[in-house]
Amino acid sequence: MTPFYLYADHQKLWQPRFDPMGGMHVLGHAIVTEMARRGFPQRVLTMAPPGVPKDLQTAPNISVHARRLPVLPIPSKLEGYFGLVGAWAKASLLYVVRNREKLRREIGIVHAHCDGSGSAPAYAYAAAKVLDVPIVSHIYSCRSLTQHPTTVFEQVVDPLAKSAEKYVIQHSGAVLTLSDKVREQIRDELHVPDDRVHRLAHLVTDKFVGHDTPERREELRRKFGLTDDKPTVLYVGRISSEKGVDWFVRTAAEVAKRRDCRFLIAGDGPQRADIEALARQLGVADKLIITGFLLPEYIPSIISLSTLAVLPSLYEELGVVVLEYMLMRRPVVAHDVSGVHKLVEHMKTGVLVPPFDPPKLADAIEMVLDDPELARRLAENAEPIPAREYSLASAGARLEAIYLSLMEES
Repeated sequence: MTPFYLYADHQKLWQPRFDPMGGMHVLGHAIVTEMARRGFPQRVLTMAPPGVPKDLQTAPNISVHARRLPVLPIPSKLEGYFGLVGAWAKASLLYVVRNREKLRREIGIVHAHCDGSGSAPAYAYAAAKVLDVPIVSHIYSCRSLTQHPTTVFEQVVDPLAKSAEKYVIQHSGAVLTLSDKVREQIRDELHVPDDRVHRLAHLVTDKFVGHDTPERREELRRKFGLTDDKPTVLYVGRISSEKGVDWFVRTAAEVAKRRDCRFLIAGDGPQRADIEALARQLGVADKLIITGFLLPEYIPSIISLSTLAVLPSLYEELGVVVLEYMLMRRPVVAHDVSGVHKLVEHMKTGVLVPPFDPPKLADAIEMVLDDPELARRLAENAEPIPAREYSLASAGARLEAIYLSLMEES
C-alpha cells in the first residue's frame, strides 16, 4: 500500500498541483519491480489521479489498483490537496474489506509505504488486521521525528497522526528506514526492538548511468536552451515546501551578484508558481530554468548537463537524488540536515553547509565552481558509494530475507 507510485499511465496523466511527484513514486515502483522479479507477486494499492485506470496488470507479478475517495480542491503544500492521502487510504481499506476473502488466499504480507501522514500507516495496519497478515512499515518520512505543524489544520490533526504512526511502527513485524540515523531514532525514541528496524535504502535502478545517452542530452539542450558553456547549478526534485526550493532560488540571487551562472530546477510540484514569483521578485527569473516534470529515464542526462548539484532540503531522511548526482560524477553541495551527513562526508564526497543561509550556500557553490580540481576530487570520491552501499539488487535480497522471516513467524 503506497499513496505515491509511478507507472506508465500515471506519467501520462500526472498533474503537479494534484500530486507532488517525488522520490517515493519511483523508489516504491523500483522495490515493487525488484520483489516481483524475485518471485513475490505484488498487488499495489495506490493513489488514483484523474484519468488513471482503476485496475492494471503493469508487469508479470504486478497488479496495480488505483483508488481514491473525492477530495475538495483545497491546496496543500505537502499533499497537493488537503486530505488526499487520507482519501486514498480509506478507499484502499474499503477495497481490502470488499475483497477480503479473495485477498486472504493471496496476500502474505502488507507492505506499507509511509509518507509522513498518519493515514498511510494507520489504514495499512487496519488492512493487515483484516487480512490477518504481518505488516512491514517502510518509513520514507517519519512524522513523529521530523515534522512539525505549520498551519492551524495541521495543528489540529498532528497529535492524532503522530499517535497513529507511532502505534503502527511499534506494532509492525518489521520497520524499514532510509538512513541509519532514522533507524537509530526509531529504535531509541519510539522504543522498537533493534532486530525489527532495518535500513533499506536503494537506487531507483542499478542501470541509472546507462539511461544517459547523447541523444537525450541533445534533446534536453535544445528544449531548455542549454547550448552554451555557462556554469549550470542544478536541483532535481519536486517543487514543494519541504524540499527547500525557495532557498535554492535565494541562493541563485546571491550567486548572481558575483558571477554569470545558470540555475536549473528539474522537476515540478505544487509550489511552482510561488517559486517563479520569488525568482521574479529577486531579479533572477532570467537566470532560472524550470523544466517541469521529466520522465525518470531523462534524469541522468539532465544531471550530466550540470556543473554541480545542490540539495537544499529542509529535512531529508536520505536524499536518493544525491546518490544519482554521485553516480553521474557531479559534485554535491547540500544542506546539512537530518541524515544527509551520513551520506555526504564534508570536503571528501561533497560539501555540507548550514541550512537556511543563502550566502553560505552561495560561498560553497562558488568554491566548487572556482576549483575544478576540488570538483573532480569530490565527484571521484563519491562515485563508488551508490553501487557499493545502495544497490537495488542488494536491497531486494535483504527485503526477501525479511519477508521470508515474517511469513515463517506467522
